[in-house]
Amino acid sequence: MKASLDNINFSYKGTQSGALKNLTMEAHQGECILLTGPSGCGKTTITRILNGLIPSFYKGDMTGRALLDNMPIADMKSYEIAKSMGSVFQNPRTQFFNVDTDSEIAFGLENNGESTEKINKRINEVTRNLKIEKLRGRDIFKLSGGEKQKIAFASVYAMSPDIYLLDEPSSNLDTDGIYELAECLKRVKAEGKTIIIAEHRIYYLMDIVDRVIYMRDGEIRNIYGREDFLKLTKKELNFMGLRISRLSDVDSITEAVSSDVKSESDSGNMLKTLGDYGLKMENLSIIRGKKTLISSLSMEFHPGEIIAITGRNGLGKTTFIRTITGLHKEYSGNIYLNNKQVRSKELCKASYLVMQDVNYQLFAESVREECTLGLKGIDRKRVDEVLDILGLLPFADRHPNTLSGGQKQRLALAVSMISDRRIIALDEPTSGLDYDNMIRTGKIVKKLAEEGKIIIIVTHDNEFIANCCNRVVRLG
Repeated sequence: MKASLDNINFSYKGTQSGALKNLTMEAHQGECILLTGPSGCGKTTITRILNGLIPSFYKGDMTGRALLDNMPIADMKSYEIAKSMGSVFQNPRTQFFNVDTDSEIAFGLENNGESTEKINKRINEVTRNLKIEKLRGRDIFKLSGGEKQKIAFASVYAMSPDIYLLDEPSSNLDTDGIYELAECLKRVKAEGKTIIIAEHRIYYLMDIVDRVIYMRDGEIRNIYGREDFLKLTKKELNFMGLRISRLSDVDSITEAVSSDVKSESDSGNMLKTLGDYGLKMENLSIIRGKKTLISSLSMEFHPGEIIAITGRNGLGKTTFIRTITGLHKEYSGNIYLNNKQVRSKELCKASYLVMQDVNYQLFAESVREECTLGLKGIDRKRVDEVLDILGLLPFADRHPNTLSGGQKQRLALAVSMISDRRIIALDEPTSGLDYDNMIRTGKIVKKLAEEGKIIIIVTHDNEFIANCCNRVVRLG
């Protein structure tokens, strides 16, 4: 089955972000195509045109033709497209229809009218092939971001479509999860399926991809065969705004970072003398429902430190930073700020958390208004300075919901800078960011640390860790 775009021009209603210009491309049966380029270049827009979300859901002005086996996609019903094409969104939460994992995997099969026996057999096959048996029968709302992405992929894989569309599928996965995703894609390709994948983190695809389409400003700037793409130097890739492309580069970063990793099973050895303003935990145990996620953790975070919190998906990293910023209140043990024992209310006042899904924390009608919402005495000059630093000043009067995923993350980071809280916690701040914006985010984090803030970052991004973090805590 072939998917093609013929001379597509598109712009979203009211904005030029993600616009496409004179774009023509084809994806043939069994081919793996990587769409890559800087944030906002139009990669996600291409996937939305191919799966019919443009123009049925996302409105805008479009000319040109999008075809699926020579049939205009715009003339097809959603269920007709779904029979041949499966999509995994950048934010998997937006594509779930059920509250438990088994029902979500079965959802498409049920809509196709498959028998209960066939559905149960297929669920067993899918979870076994994708190695996600431990995610069976789980509450979707209690999964980590990486676990949600695995379920989103499983729900598409269960349908066995001819074409897979994936938008940043590795963004919330740990290292093991990324390698598992690569194995899944190899399996899908071996079955003769077509894969179109939009990514910034591209190293894990180098054994799978056939062609790389490099985009910038809504245009295709170059198309590389796999061998030609592999010949590009790291300097050339970074100039193009791309992340590390070789497994050996990632392995060397991991090795360098791992030398700083210390096991929390003997965390008492990590304790230092508390400074003038620090965050300290003694015998901290974090509970969620009936489950203890973290047990008897004792450690300190100091002003000026940039600490990475790592560990496999589902360990409780997000719940950990929600606890130390006062949002999660089910815990035992003691937490101290500036040598004073505090509870959740005081932690909230001293902290700002940039969430993994920043859509939960954007409320205002414009980017500039978002930066002052709920804050007193903040002048416009300070707001514009911060927005300029983060490359968001041109979007100051735009509604936050019209920004790309990476731009929304930087907006939340801008609010954290303006809020002037002592503790800044970031949950996967580089998911969906290209190389330039990853470096930009690192510079901002370093600047905040120089101002004496305590910076705590949950991340699986080894490149980002190597760029700006000076201590790594691996939970496990």
